[in-house]
Amino acid sequence: MRLMRSKKSYRTRWVMGLSAALCSLSGWVVFPTAFAESLTASPVKDGVIPGVKMPTPPKLQAVSAVLMDADNGQILYAKNPDERRAPASTTKIMTMLLVMQAVAEHRASWTDEVPVTPDAYQVGTMPDVSSAYLDPKEHFTLEDMMKFVAVISANDATVAIADKLAGSKQNFVAEMNKEAQTLGLSGTHYMNPDGLPQDGHYTTARDLATLARYLVTEYPQVLTYTSMKDVTVRKGNTWPNTDQLLGKYPGIDGLKTGFTQDAGYCFVGTAERDGVRLISVVMGDPSEAQRFADTKALFDYGFSQFHEAEPVQANSSLPDVVNVSGGRRWTIHVKAKDNLIVDLPQGVRGQVQVHLKPATAPVHQGDAMGEIDYVVNGATVASVPAVAAEDDPKANFLVRGLRGLFMAIGRWLAHV
Repeated sequence: MRLMRSKKSYRTRWVMGLSAALCSLSGWVVFPTAFAESLTASPVKDGVIPGVKMPTPPKLQAVSAVLMDADNGQILYAKNPDERRAPASTTKIMTMLLVMQAVAEHRASWTDEVPVTPDAYQVGTMPDVSSAYLDPKEHFTLEDMMKFVAVISANDATVAIADKLAGSKQNFVAEMNKEAQTLGLSGTHYMNPDGLPQDGHYTTARDLATLARYLVTEYPQVLTYTSMKDVTVRKGNTWPNTDQLLGKYPGIDGLKTGFTQDAGYCFVGTAERDGVRLISVVMGDPSEAQRFADTKALFDYGFSQFHEAEPVQANSSLPDVVNVSGGRRWTIHVKAKDNLIVDLPQGVRGQVQVHLKPATAPVHQGDAMGEIDYVVNGATVASVPAVAAEDDPKANFLVRGLRGLFMAIGRWLAHV
């Protein structure tokens, strides 16, 4: 059957072609809009991708747990991730973060002497408390104290650091809570820097994973301390790291243990293999051995059952272009602002989708132009911003006037 076209149809096509040609003479071409609405499919939530059969997760005895990819923040497994619980000495992850920040911002130096203050000494004399048994007559640097905190979870060293950096333990706690708000740790509130039981002192497995990810990503030097197998406080006085997986589980290099009667046995661990770094959190385990068994099970699950892919790299140019109204160019190229990294079960693949919106001149390199999604079965697994790869200044008055005229002529001819 032959498709018949009307004379008006042919005329419309001819007019639109003429209009495009006229517009091109002024340096502007009409392109279809590149804007697309955001996907309405449900995003990945706590290790579940809609429509994808997920691997069988390990059975844990921990009350709360999270397994996260440190490279993109994607959660591969979660168990009661938002239940507020006593964090015990995993609190010291925030303490270590504030130390790393202070050194990076030159508000403190690793060689600074940190006095053993009266309240630090008092904490060290409490029964059943992790301590380096520091004496006010001894002299230690900030780096010494950091090792005591990271390796043997020394509460007295933690309080001494708080007094040194903030003037008092109370001031330091205020800084801890401020930083928690900055990082979006909505299920966290601190009452002390060491994690000893206190009303109003709590966190969640999700917040601990988020905090640990930020620490090891922004300040990877912290792993130099957390991966030490032991530390010598004074001559003839050496203690092993509280992390019993060091040297026993491939790739593990931190991060922090914790225990109180209220909290149970806790551990925030991190391990890296073949360029992939995972973070595990277990809270409320029934024994010291079980917290490490649960951590090992989580790492085994993440490293063996998932593959990490990077379909788009930061600053890589994309074939897509954006329409720019009023610009010297008619379109500009875009690029990814960050690496697009996704974790999928073995054998599962998805596709990259680019969603852009038209822009109005002037456009500057790096301006937001939309987003780049990785989609699996209609679910957005990961997203990164799409940004302008080049500048597009505003066209002068004459060019904009000619464009308007040609467009008006084109619209009129289309209706003749």
